[in-house]
Amino acid sequence: MPYAHLPLATFKAKYTAFSTLTEESYAIWASEAEGRVDENYGDQQQSATELLTAHLLALNGVGLAAGVGTLAATGATSFKSGTFSATLSDSVVAQRSKGGYQSTVWGQQFAEIQRRLFGGPRLVGFTGTPC
Repeated sequence: MPYAHLPLATFKAKYTAFSTLTEESYAIWASEAEGRVDENYGDQQQSATELLTAHLLALNGVGLAAGVGTLAATGATSFKSGTFSATLSDSVVAQRSKGGYQSTVWGQQFAEIQRRLFGGPRLVGFTGTPC
């Protein structure tokens, strides 16, 4: 299936954490993701582009719901609002502190697509003079 840019309302319905996302911010970060995900992703291009867009938005704290945005943007490990309280587990904090695609759930799913499509043995050769 060829890639089709999702309308903002559809993206927000699918990725509900981005309830405050604006059209302008979505367009900027979706374009960034579209530039990184090409036709080499084949039938996974749609999912990969959407997931990378969500990852980039979350990584930059853009468009997230108030509580989620606070945790993502500030690096906080807990959030309390009225009677609601949320705390990130130590394992989640440790994983997110590594950065990269492992820092968001969408990045993790994007990385899984990359591993399936492009993973394999990595060979390293040496053509210089040994010591």
